[in-house]
Amino acid sequence: MCTADLFLGLLAILFPPLPVWVKRGLCSADSIINILLCMLGFIPGLLHSWYIISKFPETYEYEAVPQDGERGDGRVTYVFVQQPEREPRPQPKLAGGSPSHPNYGTNDDNNASSSSAGPAHHNDDEGRAPPTYAEAVEGDHKIQTHD
Repeated sequence: MCTADLFLGLLAILFPPLPVWVKRGLCSADSIINILLCMLGFIPGLLHSWYIISKFPETYEYEAVPQDGERGDGRVTYVFVQQPEREPRPQPKLAGGSPSHPNYGTNDDNNASSSSAGPAHHNDDEGRAPPTYAEAVEGDHKIQTHD
């Protein structure tokens, strides 16, 4: 008996027709017999479901893995597969960024010597506070109300 059959045996304690349905099908003679036995009493239906589980055990068919040359000497061959290294693709230049202030996430060719992981910083921006909202939206020609 395998683990699946043991689980069905425990499941039969809760609801005896369910393992019979799993083993023999929903509309089979064994299913109808089990339902009638459950109407007569819990114990006859339980015993019948355990009988069906033991009469029709779960069968697993394993195929034998063929050995190299069927020698059976127990040696294992490891094969390492490496993918060839590809050349990196050149990054396209974006049209939106200006050379003095590149967009976030773009590379600045003039500042290629810095090896910082974050965005490129220029000397004229250091120590300066970020712009206020009024400075940021100045000149965007959108309708702004002061409500």
